[in-house]
Amino acid sequence: WLGAVVGAIPPIMGWSAATNGQIFDLESLLLGGTLYFWQMPHFFALSFMHRIDYARGGFKMVSTLEQNGEQTAQLIKRYSWYLSTIPILSTLTGVTSTMFLLEGFLLNGYFLKKAYDFDSDRTNANARQLFLTSLWYLPCLLMLFLLHSKTLYDDNLKGKDDNIIREEINKYLSKIRNAGKELCLHETIIHNNKEEVCPVVLTKHTSEA
Repeated sequence: WLGAVVGAIPPIMGWSAATNGQIFDLESLLLGGTLYFWQMPHFFALSFMHRIDYARGGFKMVSTLEQNGEQTAQLIKRYSWYLSTIPILSTLTGVTSTMFLLEGFLLNGYFLKKAYDFDSDRTNANARQLFLTSLWYLPCLLMLFLLHSKTLYDDNLKGKDDNIIREEINKYLSKIRNAGKELCLHETIIHNNKEEVCPVVLTKHTSEA
């Protein structure tokens, strides 16, 4: 558990550098919490797969101290649920747009399914499926967080510094967002509406662009 704290620090450093923010900014804490919670099901699944090797090496892991993997499964489910609260918290606090909540619901729903699949049948195969899911889940969730972030597009941050990192991030995220809006049913159905109708919209700045 203490080692997971170290793993949660890099996104906090990265966000602070990209936005000239503080390490205790809400966005930083949400990203750090994401990495912290994610590491639990990720590593517990891995440790269950290799529990025999860990036991031979003398490592005391949760999976090596039990016979049927029940506690491992419970921990995986618990932290998977904790992880699923990140899109809810970030949306309710105004850090991200509503679309992050909707897309996060689908993403976390699949992740939770894999966690419960492992609990119902605690085999190496299901542990491997959960582990592999965690590998693509994290970059997808972080990309969606950036895509729907309100801070990166905040007009108040523009012109205060020459932050090249944020400018480059904004450039590529804007391309992705524009491509997504072309496929959005909200924009297609109500294309004559001058006001923004797509929930993917982040700020007044982007809606006027």
